[in-house]
Amino acid sequence: MELMLSHLTALEVIRRQELRLSLEWRQRCDAPVPGRGPSDAELASLIAQTPLLGRLAQPIEALVADEAGRRRSKRVKTHTVSRPLPAGSAFLVAPGVRCVSPEHLAVQMAPRLTELELIVLLSELMGTYAIAPELEGGMWQRWSAPTTRDMVLAHLDALGSFPGAAKVRRALGRACVNSGSPRETKLSLRLGLNPARGGYGLDVLSMNAPLEVTRIRDRMRAGIRKPDILLRAPADAMRNGRALLGAAVEYDGRDHASEEAHARDAERHNELTAIGIVEYLVTRRQYRDLAYMDGLVDLIRRDLGTPAKRRTHRESERLRRLRLRLYLELERIDGVRWGDHGRGRDRADAEVRDVVPVEAYGIG
Repeated sequence: MELMLSHLTALEVIRRQELRLSLEWRQRCDAPVPGRGPSDAELASLIAQTPLLGRLAQPIEALVADEAGRRRSKRVKTHTVSRPLPAGSAFLVAPGVRCVSPEHLAVQMAPRLTELELIVLLSELMGTYAIAPELEGGMWQRWSAPTTRDMVLAHLDALGSFPGAAKVRRALGRACVNSGSPRETKLSLRLGLNPARGGYGLDVLSMNAPLEVTRIRDRMRAGIRKPDILLRAPADAMRNGRALLGAAVEYDGRDHASEEAHARDAERHNELTAIGIVEYLVTRRQYRDLAYMDGLVDLIRRDLGTPAKRRTHRESERLRRLRLRLYLELERIDGVRWGDHGRGRDRADAEVRDVVPVEAYGIG
């Protein structure tokens, strides 16, 4: 019995630490879709051979090639695929068990997600974190991302006209690359999205990209710093009489009250300042304060030499409402519950449940 895991089951598999090497090494295989889904008895046999399957939420979602081969029970839910998938659309979980690749998972999920949800999902698939609500911290860190923008684009090209492909292509241009946590993703989107979409329209150059610095503590030897978010400065930007390379924005979800933590922050700040990077720190409380974020971005724009456009009071208020809407929409995306049903999106005072603890978002 062959099995091709798909949709939410595939996302759960991609997030499993047991399979991290296959994903981080970006191993792919052909994706022959079985003609039919397993019966409950056949699934039980597969679980006995592959214990990982028994740890997945049920019903397990799987792909089948024929409408006549569909199965629907408390344990199995199948989806038909209209045509064969391109080579490399899956990865091997165990003998006889394949899972759709991260690239194809995005295409599968696209029709059931809002555009912003799809952007957040792509950001996780191209990031170095995996959401895992069963863990104490709610997530774990990867060494490298399961996929890349180029790999997603190559898969879309191979698919051609396929349900969800066009939506993924649009979302891909706005998704984060190499984000280290869900909160970094959300902060980057708030900073970088166009004002018409509720963002501040800043130019996000990179996330967690290595920058060579002089390590003050280590006898002035060369070292590496990886700012959570690096904003691009104009080519001729200057600050205090010297060239400004950009502005770093760090999300701090941890306790930095200790003397040791303050020392680490100061070292990072001084080393980045020395190479022409101005640094800003955003705490959990500040992230949730729209007025504070507005003021912070004004300061960042001043340092970068990119002042905001002059707008009428009415236009400014309209854009502020869009920024509030984006914040609320991002807060409702927890990475576990997907789709727009039952969320009460029009309630501006909606209570948000953090499936991944906010305190864990700064891990990186």
